[in-house]
Amino acid sequence: MINQSLRYFSAIARLGSIREAAEELHIAQSALSRQIQKLEEEFGVPLFERHARGVKLTSAGEILLRHAQTNLRQIERVRSEIDALKGLRRGTVSIRSIETLVPHLLPRAVTRFSRRYPGIQFEITIDGSDQVVAAVREGRTDIGLAFYPPAEAELETVFKMREPLVAVMSAHHPLAGRPKVSLADCAAYPIASPMKHTGSHSLIEVACTAAGIHISPTLETNAIQLRVEFVKVNHGITFLPRLSAPDSLRSGELVAVPIRDRLMNNATIDAITHSARQLPVAAEEFLRVLQGEFQDLHELAYAPPRREAAAAGSARSVRAVAKAPTGDRRS
Repeated sequence: MINQSLRYFSAIARLGSIREAAEELHIAQSALSRQIQKLEEEFGVPLFERHARGVKLTSAGEILLRHAQTNLRQIERVRSEIDALKGLRRGTVSIRSIETLVPHLLPRAVTRFSRRYPGIQFEITIDGSDQVVAAVREGRTDIGLAFYPPAEAELETVFKMREPLVAVMSAHHPLAGRPKVSLADCAAYPIASPMKHTGSHSLIEVACTAAGIHISPTLETNAIQLRVEFVKVNHGITFLPRLSAPDSLRSGELVAVPIRDRLMNNATIDAITHSARQLPVAAEEFLRVLQGEFQDLHELAYAPPRREAAAAGSARSVRAVAKAPTGDRRS
């Protein structure tokens, strides 16, 4: 079928290698080469330039790729609508997400959705925000979950949650008791920073420039858990959304201090899709589940830590005893 040939062609274009595409598609490299040769014979022009390290699209190939991606999306939509008539019994939802949402949001949303539609499969890739945006823009994923993504014509924001960056530190840190801190306050301590080309790194750089300060991080990593552990064992600070370490914040082991610098409070986590693409029905339904779980998790992340809740409970008990009538007491 022509759609199968277009799927093979798109895989080669994405990977830049017939060998790698054959491995991904689980077919023989020779069979894949024959499929591309048939396409080139049908259109009467070369679609790829062959070189030692792989293949590259020709101008004709780039034109075909645009139409192939549109065609494959339409076919997927037709399949998903037919599946919807069967009660969403099969299909795949592809997602690119930032690491912040891995510990809690994604497992909860997928579990909730799978209970209702057990035949739907998920393909989830964890990446930096720039790669999430690129995957959505290029039609390589259904849904993107990105921190502070740029505004682009190809991107449509389905929903967003305000998620400011806060200064996360040990409960014993010298700044931990302050109601707010500035970036200048934080710069005096070891900083664990996100990697370049991520949404949070871009926001921190912009905010530091606006504040006229420079932060030279002690640690720069794409692993949130490493940054969290870094601040647990020394007087360091990292800048994270609260959703990145909800358990440590709830237990009181870490504290999240709001940052005075206005730009650090402008961030959001956005669910994005391609503006010109109609999603498969399963992906549309999952977005609704995801938004509900997102709101629930957001409320949990901003609840007071356990030690504060316990202290509040103790204070209420003391007040209740103080107000008890004298005659009610027993000796």
